[in-house]
Amino acid sequence: MSQLTSFLLVLSLCAFAPLCFSSKTKSCNLYPQFYDHSCPKAQEIVRSVLAKAVAKEARTAASILRLHFHDCFVQGCDASLLLDSSGSIVSEKGSNPNRNSARRFEVLDDIKSALEKECPGTVSCADLLAIAARDSTVLRGGPSWEVLLGRRDSRSASLSGSNNNIPAPNNTFQTILTKFKRQGLDIVDLVALSGSHTIGNARCTSFRQRLYNQSGNGQPDYTLDQSYAAQLKTRCPKSGGDQNLFFLDYVSPTKFDNYYYKNILASKGLLNSDQVLLTKNEGSRELVKKYAENSQLFFEQFAKSMVKMGNISPLTGSRGEIRKNCRKLTSFLLVLSLCAFAPLCFSSKTKSCNLYPQFYDHSCPKAQEIVRSVLAKAVAKEARTAASILRLHFHDCFVQGCDASLLLDSSGSIVSEKGSNPNRNSARRFEVLDEIKSALEKECPGTVSCADLLAIAARDSTVLRGGPSWEVLLGRRDSRSASLSGSNNNIPAPNNTFQTILTKFKRQGLDIVDLVALSGSHTIGNARCTSFRQRLYNQSGNGQPDYTLDQSYAAQLKTRCPKSGGDQNLFFLDYVSPTKFDNYYYKNILASKGLLNSDQVLLTKNEGSRELVQGERLERTAGKLTLDSTT
Repeated sequence: MSQLTSFLLVLSLCAFAPLCFSSKTKSCNLYPQFYDHSCPKAQEIVRSVLAKAVAKEARTAASILRLHFHDCFVQGCDASLLLDSSGSIVSEKGSNPNRNSARRFEVLDDIKSALEKECPGTVSCADLLAIAARDSTVLRGGPSWEVLLGRRDSRSASLSGSNNNIPAPNNTFQTILTKFKRQGLDIVDLVALSGSHTIGNARCTSFRQRLYNQSGNGQPDYTLDQSYAAQLKTRCPKSGGDQNLFFLDYVSPTKFDNYYYKNILASKGLLNSDQVLLTKNEGSRELVKKYAENSQLFFEQFAKSMVKMGNISPLTGSRGEIRKNCRKLTSFLLVLSLCAFAPLCFSSKTKSCNLYPQFYDHSCPKAQEIVRSVLAKAVAKEARTAASILRLHFHDCFVQGCDASLLLDSSGSIVSEKGSNPNRNSARRFEVLDEIKSALEKECPGTVSCADLLAIAARDSTVLRGGPSWEVLLGRRDSRSASLSGSNNNIPAPNNTFQTILTKFKRQGLDIVDLVALSGSHTIGNARCTSFRQRLYNQSGNGQPDYTLDQSYAAQLKTRCPKSGGDQNLFFLDYVSPTKFDNYYYKNILASKGLLNSDQVLLTKNEGSRELVQGERLERTAGKLTLDSTT
C-alpha cells in the first residue's frame, strides 16, 4: 500500500511538470535539439543501425516508414504500436491494418538497444521511430527534414483505434480524407503522404477486390489499366496467394521518387486508395498531376507533411514514460532508477523534473542575456527592484509551484493572486517583467516562459545587489490557472509562528536549512509598517511589545510606524546595508534587530535555526528555490 501511495503522489506531482496545451498537429514542447545535451549521438546511432538493416533488405525502409504512420494515427505518435500484448495491454500489432503486415520491429529493437548503451533511459521509442522514418526516406533517395523531438512513450495501446483510425486500401476517398482530418491533417497531407507508396510492397489481399469484385458486383475496377490488371492476376488469383507481395510502384520499387504519381496518371496505382486520388476528387487530382510533373515539389511537401504528422498528439512533460524496451512498459521502480539518466523524470518536488540550464541554448540563445540587460537597467533606476523581483519569484513558487501563476491578472475564470493578503499593495514591479517578456518575444516569439523569465530574473536580481550566482534550471511552462486561496494560505506571513513557517516550507519540500538560507533574501528590500506593527505594540494580543526586539531599535521604528496611520510607510529589512546582498541580515537578528517577527524567530524559537543564523553562509542553498512542481 505504501508503494502505491508513493506512486500516486509521484504522479500527482508530475502532473505539474512541463506540459502544453495544443492542437493535434502543433508541436507540443518538441524541438530538434531535445537530445543535444542528454544524448548528443542519438540521431547518429539511429541512422547507423538503420542503414545496416536497409543495406541487408531494401524493403526495411518502407516498413519502418509505415510503422511510424500506423503509430501516429492511433493515440498520436507515442510508440503504442510497438507494445506487445502483456498484462492489460492488447497489442495493436494484431489489428486488421497490422496483422501479417506490420514488420521489422526487430530493427527498432536493435536501435533501442544501441541507444540504451549510449544513454540509458533517455531516448523514447516514439522519437526513435520518428527519426528512423525520416532516415528510411533519405536512405532510399527521398527528402530529409528536421525531426522535432521530445515525445514520450505511451503506457497503453488501442486495438480498436488501430482498426478504426488507420486508412484501409479499400476505403473510399471520403473515408480516407475523414480519417486524415480526424488527425488534423488535410487533403494536401493526404496526397503527399500517400507518396510514401513510391517504395514498399502490398499483399494480394490488399487489392484483390480491384481485380475481381470492386463494387460487390463481380466486376473488376474499371479505373485500373487492363494490361496491368492481367499481370497482377497471374500472382493474385481469386483465391489463394493472399500473402504474395507486389511492388506499390512497379517502375522504381526501391527508390523514393515521384513515379508513384506517374503510375496513378497511367491508371496503374496498385491500391484502390492510390487510384482514387485521381478519380474521386478534383483537389487531389490536381495535386497528383503536380507531383507527377515536379518531384522537388513532392519532396518539399512530403517533408512538411511528415513533420506535421509527427506532431499528432505527442506525450510530453510527465505524461507517458521512456521505455527501456520498446515492446513492453517500463516498471515504476525502473522509471525511478532511470531518472538519474533521463531528461524527463518522475520526481519529488525538490528535484528538477525536465529542467536543465541549457533549455534555451538553441531555441533562444540570447534569453538570459536579454533578461539580465533589461533587469539591470530597471535596478539601476530603482535599487529596490531587485528585492521586489526576488520576492515575486518566492511568492509565485509557494503557490502551485514555479509556474508564473502570480503574474496573471484577473480575467474570465482567473482570480488573480495579486489580490491576496501577502501580495495586495505589496507585490510590485510586474512592469519590469512585462518589459523583459516584450524583449524576449521580439527575439524569439513564443519560446521563453514567464516562469523561466522570473526564475532567471530572481537570480540576476541577487547578483546585481552583490549576492551569489547559480545555474538556473530551465524548461518550466506557464500555468493556465491561479489560486487566490493558495496564495493566502501557503505563503509564510511576517507574523506567523516559527512552526507555521517551517510547516509551509516543508509543504513545498523545503527544510529548515532552506528556510534560514532563503530568509536571507531579506538582506535587501523593504517592509511596510503593517508587516511588523504588532511587534511594537501588541505582539501576543496582550497590549505588550515584543520583548525579543531591541528597545532602542523599536523606538526608532515607532517614529514612523505609530499605533494607527502610516500603514504603507516603508522600512529597510536590513537597516545596516539595505541595498547590498550580504550577511548583515543575520548579524541584525543576533543583535535583536530583525525587523519582522518571521526574521527574529529564527534565533529565538528553534535550536537548529539558531545555529544556522549564527554561522549561516549565504551561498549554501542559493539556487534551491526551484520548487519544481512546474507547469
